[in-house]
Amino acid sequence: MVGLELKLRMGMQLVMTPQLQMAIKLLQMSTLDLSDYLQEELEKNPLLEKVDESGADSNDSETATSKSSSSDNTSETTPEISEPKKDKEIDVADTSLNDDLGVDASWEDVYGDSYGAVPFENAPGSMEAPPIENTLSNGQTLQDHLIWQLGVSAMDDKERTLGLTIIDAVDENGYLTTDLQALADMANSTLDDVEDALLLIQSFEPAGVAAQNLSECLKMQLKSLGKAVSPYVDLLDHLEDLARRDFRKLRRILKISEEELADAVSVIQSLNPKPGLAFGSDQTNYVVPDVFVRKIEGEWVVEINPDTVPNLRINRAYENSVSSRMSAKDKQFLTDNSRSAQWLIKSLEQRSSTIFRVAESIVRFQKDFLDKGPEHLKPLILKDVADDIGVHESTTSRVTSNKYMHTPRGIFELKFFFSSSLGSVTGETHSSEAVKYKIKKLVANESLRRPLSDEKLANLLSEQGIDVARRTVAKYRDALNIPSSSRRKQLSP
Repeated sequence: MVGLELKLRMGMQLVMTPQLQMAIKLLQMSTLDLSDYLQEELEKNPLLEKVDESGADSNDSETATSKSSSSDNTSETTPEISEPKKDKEIDVADTSLNDDLGVDASWEDVYGDSYGAVPFENAPGSMEAPPIENTLSNGQTLQDHLIWQLGVSAMDDKERTLGLTIIDAVDENGYLTTDLQALADMANSTLDDVEDALLLIQSFEPAGVAAQNLSECLKMQLKSLGKAVSPYVDLLDHLEDLARRDFRKLRRILKISEEELADAVSVIQSLNPKPGLAFGSDQTNYVVPDVFVRKIEGEWVVEINPDTVPNLRINRAYENSVSSRMSAKDKQFLTDNSRSAQWLIKSLEQRSSTIFRVAESIVRFQKDFLDKGPEHLKPLILKDVADDIGVHESTTSRVTSNKYMHTPRGIFELKFFFSSSLGSVTGETHSSEAVKYKIKKLVANESLRRPLSDEKLANLLSEQGIDVARRTVAKYRDALNIPSSSRRKQLSP
């Protein structure tokens, strides 16, 4: 028989409270993610509200509620909420109805800002431009552009159907990604009909669209320019040699002079290898900096971007509505939402404070970068900043993810300022980002006929006191999207 035994044991363990979980969750969010999350919280928590930009105090909601409750005395409340209008008598019925909406709604909420307005026309006699939201439009995609051209070019329904099938198989770069026989089977048609429809699509703008490979795409563009002749077309049959910059071999094969080859290469390089990218499928997303760094009276000052700090508060009108007549379930609902709103507001304040402290620490470490430029970026790791401000290294990692700093030298992600170090013959350390900048600068000033090899770049860096291996130079060069020396070679000086 197994006996039962009672023991007392002491121990320590880390407990993730709801408050801590929320603080960690908010800290690693980007500005856009945070905005979406707060919108969801505002919709499901009636005690949470966003303070408008007018700077209204925390008693506004209570005042609005008291006004709506006294709507019986309309003649007394109307002057308080509406200014007298010239040449027009105030409609008492309309204002009392607006009062009844209280803090939860307004005419703008119900009908929108443009209720009763014509999108692109102003009222007679108005000197104001139409609202900017009425002038916004979605960017036209490549498919939209091709479908429009098909609509004015197709001769019959069959050609239009085949054209739509082909357009649907064109990727964002402008290339046909599906085999012609597969398209014929998909459209229940013959291969000849698909080929005829493809010729029609390939005649559309942009030139080179719906090509099946790079050579065909560039030849189509030469044709549109009236240059589908030798040596331009012949050069496209040797793209691999052109990519290797084997100009000696190309001159021998094409039997042309160096000047003629230089002209042909220049024409080919002017063509667009990805014509479809001229049309974007998505709208551009702009980076919103979380902090600003400015130099004031000789000192670098960090400021939190106020547009990224949501101003939330607890709706006291709801919180004070708890009464003895409420059911236990309703009381618990209000209590839980009040506690959740308090945690959220406190977590947001902590988030802003931590971002500010991390940004200040980065500025202290990277002052030379701000003063002198990228070549003076210092090696920095997360632990350095964590020790500087007294937080855990994981906290610094969360803060620097998807957060941006606006400086006089540009907008940088906070992670940009962290990089590994490289040694030197003098014992001084150099940031890997600073070394990349030096490599980029050396390549920009090299001879086009005799570009610098990775070995030569390593030797030049060594002369500047930076001890770096050739393979490290190659890795940094690839990170900068700089081709190898053989691919950078040019015919012209």
